[in-house]
Order: sequence, then structure tokens, then C-alpha cells
Amino acid sequence: MRLFVLAGLLAGSLVSVAAAQQNPAMNPGGSLAPPPKFLGRDLQALCDSAEGSARLTGCLRYLQASVAMYELIVADGKEITWFCTPREAPAALLRQQFVEWAKENGDQLGLDAIQTVRQAMTDAFPCQE
Repeated sequence: MRLFVLAGLLAGSLVSVAAAQQNPAMNPGGSLAPPPKFLGRDLQALCDSAEGSARLTGCLRYLQASVAMYELIVADGKEITWFCTPREAPAALLRQQFVEWAKENGDQLGLDAIQTVRQAMTDAFPCQE
């Protein structure tokens, strides 16, 4: 019985892959390649968007999530001290710091966005030893 269930699941997944390859709406690139990397310059473009825009909201959420993930890792007992943001720093402050850092470090914007956030926050909010 388990064999039939597994065979059904495998067949279903193969049909889904085949359908995605044939239907551009399901698979716009026509390939199963991963999406392009999200780079610092991509985040900068979002952060430079107009007030109240969906793109700016994406910037703010990305920055908040990045800082929250770092804080979660530290709270879990990992001994890393990349940066020490003020407790519950407002998203607008994170954006301001990232945008200023990006203007001064344009040569770094080809890195993954998460790396540029780490560097920007490290410069803006160094930990006191």
C-alpha cells in the first residue's frame, strides 16, 4: 500500500514539473533554475522608493527581518557580536542607516543583500566591548 502511495506522489510531482515546463505562467523562465540572487543594490533600490510605496515596505520588512534573525541567533546563545541595534529599533532608523551606508559603500552593493545589511548595521551600531 505504501508503495502505491509513494508512486502516486512521485507521478504527481513529475506531472507538476512537466506542466510547469510547458506553461510559461507557472514557470516564466521555462527552466527550473533558481531565481537570481537578491543583492545589496536590489535592496538599495527598494529602500530608495517613495514613501508609502509597496517597494519601500519591502525594504523596511527586509531590514527588520534581518535584524530580528540576528537577534534571535544571539538570544539562542551564539557568541557573535556583529552589531548592537537599539532595542526594537524603528524600521525607519534601520532604513536611514542602510541608505547612508549604501551611498558610502557603492562598491559593496554587489554582495548578497543580507551581507550588506550586516555591514551597514555593524558600521551604524557597533557593539561596545
